[in-house]
Amino acid sequence: MPHPLLLPAVAEVALITYRDVKSGTNATNPVPHLPMPSQYVSVFVVFGGLSLLPPSADRLASLMAWGFVVATALNVFTPGKTVASTNVGGTPTVTGASTKG
Repeated sequence: MPHPLLLPAVAEVALITYRDVKSGTNATNPVPHLPMPSQYVSVFVVFGGLSLLPPSADRLASLMAWGFVVATALNVFTPGKTVASTNVGGTPTVTGASTKG
């Protein structure tokens, strides 16, 4: 039986890949339009840290892992939020996001 963190980790990697391919800012990468491997380091650090919890905490670790996946999905699929493809300095900026306050 696979570890309970395997499926959320794969889902997180898929969301990171989708987010970067959708933004279109990676056209100059060594593999065009795909994210650099360094963008996946956070997945290995966070999910690897959760996997170090004792087996009695597998449910808690799995719940936290899926929470990270849901947070990433909500960040990727926020309506009205777009990522500009070009700007000064080459760093993408978020435009169209509403601010309340």
